[in-house]
Amino acid sequence: MIGGNVMKKIIKILNVFLIICIVFSAFSNVWAADIKTSLQVIKQASETKYLENDQGYISKTIVNSKPETGEITIEVKVSNLAKDKENTQTYEDTEIYMMVSENISTSKNTEKIEKYIDDIVKLSSNIVKINSKTKIGIIGIKGTIRDSQEDENGNLNIGDNDEREVNGSKENAEIVVEPTNKVEDIRSGLQNMNSSKTSYYSNLQAAIRLANKSYSNNTNKILISLFDGVPDIAIGVKEKVSYGGWTQYNTVEEAVKAKYENVATYTRNEILELKNNDVSFILLRPADTSYDESWYDTSTGEKILDFDGSPYVQKLYGTIENPTYGKMYNFTDENIDTIIAENIYQDVKLLMQSDINSVKVTDYFPKEILNNFDITIHKPSTGTTSNEIDKETNTLEWNIEILEGNSVGTLQYTLKLKDMENENLLEKTISTNEKIVLQYKDINEKEYTLTLSSSPQVKLSQIAQEDTTTAPTEIPQTGQNIFAGVLIIAILIILIISYIKARKYKNI
Repeated sequence: MIGGNVMKKIIKILNVFLIICIVFSAFSNVWAADIKTSLQVIKQASETKYLENDQGYISKTIVNSKPETGEITIEVKVSNLAKDKENTQTYEDTEIYMMVSENISTSKNTEKIEKYIDDIVKLSSNIVKINSKTKIGIIGIKGTIRDSQEDENGNLNIGDNDEREVNGSKENAEIVVEPTNKVEDIRSGLQNMNSSKTSYYSNLQAAIRLANKSYSNNTNKILISLFDGVPDIAIGVKEKVSYGGWTQYNTVEEAVKAKYENVATYTRNEILELKNNDVSFILLRPADTSYDESWYDTSTGEKILDFDGSPYVQKLYGTIENPTYGKMYNFTDENIDTIIAENIYQDVKLLMQSDINSVKVTDYFPKEILNNFDITIHKPSTGTTSNEIDKETNTLEWNIEILEGNSVGTLQYTLKLKDMENENLLEKTISTNEKIVLQYKDINEKEYTLTLSSSPQVKLSQIAQEDTTTAPTEIPQTGQNIFAGVLIIAILIILIISYIKARKYKNI
């Protein structure tokens, strides 16, 4: 009877030990897990703060992280890309060609010539100030040789060198100045243009075609026509017209109309090719009366026709409200200064991305970063930085000076946590900087200050990392082996003692 009670007690004790064994076995799995700290990225990037007129932006981003070692690499970016170009085609450089008539060199009014050259040089200088990488070339509008003049009686005298019977060709234009950002080269090229003082039947189509094929690849292409008239010829079209019973035209008027129709059509089509090749076009539109001409008999020199060419001016150029292509201005001798120096200049500014100057970035760090992280400053993509953080102001300075149009400057530095077991930082969100201040000047030397207040953020966290490796046989954990061994030995001892006592009670 007594033995039976003892056995019941033994069974109860075994059940208790079994429960304890199960509980400890479950907890041992947690204890066996490796508790580690990890530097987690909470907020990867700051906001994107845009410059004046959406010219560019500044931002700060965590571009690389090593959570287990407490390292993060941060990139500060200053962009000089127009906001509407961020996700579209952007160009490293801008190339501009200006087309000018080489007939300007034949003028006897030297003061007018120099004034014309001064206007072009001033425009070129201002354009280069917008973007220092911009290159400007000059294309001279030539044509077949004109050697004729009207005498005091109203008759036309044709010289021996006149080429009115020669068709216009694509060679009727030349590059007077190769693309350059040296303004003095532009002045020199214009002054030496057409040194022979040859007068031409102007071929605008040839000049446009030359410009269209002369741009470098992957550039922002702009063409400015400072030609103040209408072309006399085109490729395959000559100055002289023929009429009579042996031609397809019965009258001189029919022949002249046909000639101007071809000149206007061919030149207009060449302008539209600029659009197809993504060349921006800015031009002067002559008055409708610019195609009004008097025609003479080539044999007698007698005037035979006064011709109204206004319909062909409109066919070629269109109107101010509805141009064939591009931005167009009406030209007169009185307003040429304003058009070149102001209107065309403003148009070019809109088509380009200007440099920003005196660019300085100051990054302000919180003491929490400076006290707990080692900071390694990397070489910036442009400009210079201080070698270390200023201990008095807690700042890092990045001097870029000039950030050219359509370019981006970047600076990276690495933060490495000094103590991965720092309990004061556990589960605390840490901002990587207090603020960034960007200072710069535009092309007019106007000063701007921009403050970026938001920042990437990190947090030191504890993370349980279980061993997930596998093997052909289960790999026992060290803690589990010790506990299991002790437990088994204890159970065996209790069982043996209980068994001996049970036998004694039974014998009694």
